[in-house]
Amino acid sequence: MKTGLLSFLLLLAMSGAARALESDSEKPVYIEANSAFYDEKTDQSTYTGKVVLIQGSLRVESDKLIAYSPGGEVKKVVAMGNPVRFWQKPEPDEEIHGTAKKAEYYLDREVIVLIGNAVVWQNGNKYASDRIEYDQIKGTIKAGEPTSDTKRVKIILKPKKDGKRNP
Repeated sequence: MKTGLLSFLLLLAMSGAARALESDSEKPVYIEANSAFYDEKTDQSTYTGKVVLIQGSLRVESDKLIAYSPGGEVKKVVAMGNPVRFWQKPEPDEEIHGTAKKAEYYLDREVIVLIGNAVVWQNGNKYASDRIEYDQIKGTIKAGEPTSDTKRVKIILKPKKDGKRNP
């Protein structure tokens, strides 16, 4: 398994709508877990038990992390936890952190999905939904389910210093 590629994917997967510091992707990845298992037949790596991933300004904590790499190339990464937690500083004066029960990153489509009580805090703003999807190619964020009246998207925007609201 390509550890550098896995960490880069996790960096993208856990940063929600924020773009990571370019220097983060160039930093080494440190993974700690109670156990690690790689199955060559399925090209799947599994880390379990207080999993901690650190790369540059990114820190991800989960109960379990699985990397799917058919043919030796990582296609999908899934982190699960109660909850999955992440922190990152994409800019020196900015911090993004969030939680979800599950985070999935699909490399081929460059789509990140936070599932289950997903909450992202950025610059004092809070975004919450059962599902938050970020398309890196299109630069779009989709939260909630338009067909559901019970699963609502909740957003709190703090005023900017000049008195104007964020979009």
